[in-house]
Amino acid sequence: MADYLPEDLIVRILERLQIKSLIRFTCVSKRWRSIILADPEFAKTQFQIASQHQTLRHRLLFSTACESEFNSLDLDAPSPLGYNSSVRCPFTQPGGRYVIPLCSCNGLILATLHKEEHIYIWNPSTQFFKKLPDPADRPSKTRLFGCGFGYLSATDDYRVVADFRVSSVDEVKGKEMHIFSSRANIWKRTEAPLFDYKFEYEGTLSNEALHWLDELGIFAFDLAKEEFQRMPLPILDGEVKHLGAFGDCLCAFDCAEFYTAGSIDLWVMKKYGVADSWTKLFNLEVSDQPQNIMYFLPLSVMETSTVMHTATILGKQKFLNLIRIGHTKQKPGMHLLSRNTYLMEMIAYEETLLGLLPLK
Repeated sequence: MADYLPEDLIVRILERLQIKSLIRFTCVSKRWRSIILADPEFAKTQFQIASQHQTLRHRLLFSTACESEFNSLDLDAPSPLGYNSSVRCPFTQPGGRYVIPLCSCNGLILATLHKEEHIYIWNPSTQFFKKLPDPADRPSKTRLFGCGFGYLSATDDYRVVADFRVSSVDEVKGKEMHIFSSRANIWKRTEAPLFDYKFEYEGTLSNEALHWLDELGIFAFDLAKEEFQRMPLPILDGEVKHLGAFGDCLCAFDCAEFYTAGSIDLWVMKKYGVADSWTKLFNLEVSDQPQNIMYFLPLSVMETSTVMHTATILGKQKFLNLIRIGHTKQKPGMHLLSRNTYLMEMIAYEETLLGLLPLK
């Protein structure tokens, strides 16, 4: 093909393909492999085009055992179970410590290993991974308590926010966090107000800021300004137990009718930081047997559906489920993706070629 088409035209064609095809085309030649897997500009352009044309593929990693291998579901497929593949983590060995995925951003997953202090960034689509350096000033006898992962477009910099705290309950409140910059490849400390996590320890990324729930509402950290701020929750009769991201908007899940009617209201903050912009967008029917539900955990909020993890009791048996709830009239209601008696780890991510820029 190179004898008939100039390389820049070939690159423009490749940039418009999906990741599955691009990975397959790495076998065409060494040059194609280099373009697809080793050119950061190609990866960014492909991601931008897919984002603009809404052709990004959303996937879900989940494991049913303490192993280094995951199942991967294509969440955009009409029947995701028919598009199930396996993904092995490259920075752990079979039978070794299992992987704990924490957060995802632009197809990259922030992860750690069970009973290990190191933190990794991993792209399951390309198998790129980087072990982050350990913070030189990390307090002794601490563990990773809370974290977040985001991207600053202005500086092309991925940021990791880590809250290292002692395990003792009496000393659980810290006064600082550590921030890692992928561009500088260093950690630094920043002062943090005292707050206690509520329900989740992984921050929700929206508008280049990370968000956690605590007893007072939403606690946000602006990645660019490196500043903490309080943000309002919608005024509800029920309780918000989880945050999420719906496109560019922060969203919240209202549980007022969860245990009585088996439904959840999805609220969206249409104008970031403005309390009056909270708007109820969807009512999600999670189950027609609410008496059997133990809990739910949102994993991915997409344009046409929301994917959740739920736990239910049927008879004397506890089941862990992955479900997809349609937002559209064409595919409304709840669809079961997977049911197991044991689910170890799970995380939603996007298929991309992105990695971290090499150090100069």
